[in-house]
Amino acid sequence: MKTVLRTSLLMLLFGSFLMLNAQNNRSNNQKDKQSLGSIASKHKQIYDMSCIPMSVEMVLKYNHRVAPNYYELQKDWKNKADGTFGSFDGKTLSGLKFKLQFNLTRGDDFPFDRLFSTIDDELAAGRKVIVSLPSGNNFWHMYIVDKKTVSGEYIAYSRYYNGKNLIIKDDVKKSIYGCKGTDILTYTIVD
Repeated sequence: MKTVLRTSLLMLLFGSFLMLNAQNNRSNNQKDKQSLGSIASKHKQIYDMSCIPMSVEMVLKYNHRVAPNYYELQKDWKNKADGTFGSFDGKTLSGLKFKLQFNLTRGDDFPFDRLFSTIDDELAAGRKVIVSLPSGNNFWHMYIVDKKTVSGEYIAYSRYYNGKNLIIKDDVKKSIYGCKGTDILTYTIVD
């Protein structure tokens, strides 16, 4: 009888230990995973024309691939005025391989459904999408699509050069329709 009681007590203690350990691991993982909005609020665009590498850095930070104070891509890019998503197409940076998609002619024949399906698939897989959107007269700016709303719109974040505030764009789809299409930069985790 003593052996059964002792064995039962040991099993109870061991089970309690396993449950506490699992709860601690879950809370530690939740602390480690910051929202894209939180990361974007701490990030900055350090040159007037560095929004493309700024957005790539933000994705790298979101995926815990670089330190919070990482700005090397922007420092290399500086004010490069002729850069595009193509500058990152096929490149692997800190274990993320980037891919330019939908680099097509804008217009009424743009494959909007295919673009939005691709964005939906990326978000469902837990990945963010970098999108190029109009920003003023003949200017474009990069945003990182974070999530889809219940109404079907996308919410995206960005930062402007010398801007103190986080930019939150809640009408990404509407903007894409308005400019008759756009290109996106997606990524896969390769290590």
